Amino acid sequence: MNTKTMPWSRLWRDREGGRPCWLIEALFLALACNAVSPLFVVEHPPIQDLPQHLATLKIFRDYGDPKLAFAEYFVFDLGRTQYLSYYLGAYLLSFPLGVVGATRLLIALSILALPYAMRRLLRVLGRREEGAFLVFPLLWNPHLLLGFLNFVAALPLCLWGIALFVERLEREGWKKDLPLAGLALLTFYTHVVPFAFLVLACALLALGDGAWRAPLRLLRRMAPLLPASLAGLLWSLWSPAGVSTRQAAGLGARSETQAHFSPWDLSLQELPTWLVDILPGDREEKVLMLCILAFAFFLVASNYVSEREASSAREDVRPRPLQEARRAMTWLSPLALLLYFVAPASYGWIWPIHARFPLLAALFAIPCLPSGAARLRPLWIACVLVLSSLVFHDLRQAFTRFERDEAQGMEEAMRAIPLGSRSAALIFDRHSAQVRYAPFLHSAAWLQLRRGGVTMFSFADFPQSPIRFREAPRPPAVPPRWEWTPENVDPRRDLTWYDYVLVRGGPGPIATQPDAFRPIFRAGAWSVWRRLGGN
Repeated sequence: MNTKTMPWSRLWRDREGGRPCWLIEALFLALACNAVSPLFVVEHPPIQDLPQHLATLKIFRDYGDPKLAFAEYFVFDLGRTQYLSYYLGAYLLSFPLGVVGATRLLIALSILALPYAMRRLLRVLGRREEGAFLVFPLLWNPHLLLGFLNFVAALPLCLWGIALFVERLEREGWKKDLPLAGLALLTFYTHVVPFAFLVLACALLALGDGAWRAPLRLLRRMAPLLPASLAGLLWSLWSPAGVSTRQAAGLGARSETQAHFSPWDLSLQELPTWLVDILPGDREEKVLMLCILAFAFFLVASNYVSEREASSAREDVRPRPLQEARRAMTWLSPLALLLYFVAPASYGWIWPIHARFPLLAALFAIPCLPSGAARLRPLWIACVLVLSSLVFHDLRQAFTRFERDEAQGMEEAMRAIPLGSRSAALIFDRHSAQVRYAPFLHSAAWLQLRRGGVTMFSFADFPQSPIRFREAPRPPAVPPRWEWTPENVDPRRDLTWYDYVLVRGGPGPIATQPDAFRPIFRAGAWSVWRRLGGN
């Protein structure tokens, strides 16, 4: 190695080995910690579905508490969901950390794990590990802000599983099979989409080196994934959520439910939205574009740096299995991008479907990117570091303003409702001026977390939930998108089962019926109404 012409080569582990420079390790860790910091600056992170996850975990945690009355309304139904790893992990962590602390930690670990999983994958593929810096602009994405926590948590598991499979290509053995089998099971019981890409990637890798002509050899290579694949097959055949997923993919029997597809031109227009659209305005999209342009510029500039040819020559000298693994990986990103355009946008209660794939396409593209000249790598690393830090700073500020200006009064409103009550929530003002999507949409779940009882709207009626309502007593079933249309709720017709109603905005028709509901609390956008004749 010519250290005079490659002064930056020691900043990262090269192909011949060596430890990463402490400076690069420190920058990587500091940026990862910066990424999770928005979670810890507020009491109510404005993540849309987060309250529903918290409420479900609260039922697991305090099911037997008579004051909260969970056992009166709910039963466990673990067989109908494959979101078991999150709830089991959060349940165990909730004993020392509490429900909110356990969930906050799992989200933070999911964010932290993604760039480190990408580093591991790049390492085993013989690529430059500094490419993992490109993950940071994607860490806070619409899926995380929407609260799709299982999907987000499964992404690093998928990348780590692929890395383990690549390592097996050179040397197989049961000591490598057991960790891969366990990780595949964990990925499946976290989310089915990243698990499907894990299986697909491993299948493409296994077909290399002529293994497609030797069925027994191919089966041996895929053996560690068989337990998780069997679990997936049983889930898809027997669980309601699995049946719906098969039907959405066009693999099940015909159903009256119709799949909805997004037009190609609209999908193309929304492509950046599903990668970085988390705050009002277009700053995140500009940051992503700047990162792409910076990386492209430094790749082009590499053509004029003499050591580029030497660097490329070294990277191309790889064992044959590794070369075939790198070729197999090039299929994943285009396939994910194709699925974005051809998969349905929604199917019944399953939404979104096609929107999951742009993030996967971006992640799988990173191992396929050229490294460029060693002398220029620190420059684009610095660009990504600065631009990502700006996004994380903006997000912290937005979360802080959300807590201070918009969530104020919610806890006081909930304390006006007795423990274990039957409550509904009418959220007229569900959006935020600080973040995208509808962080107040599931305020009923915050109420259930704090005060127990039974609330509506609830995920307990959805097939993917590990809990469900008892046959009786249970709240009246509500039509699809009930939580989005509080103006259509008739208090005399739809709310007679409930004793209390938490309202944000509005208050809508409930205020015109003083003989049915009376306000007992008002503060800012929040109000609480008690049904006359109720508790």
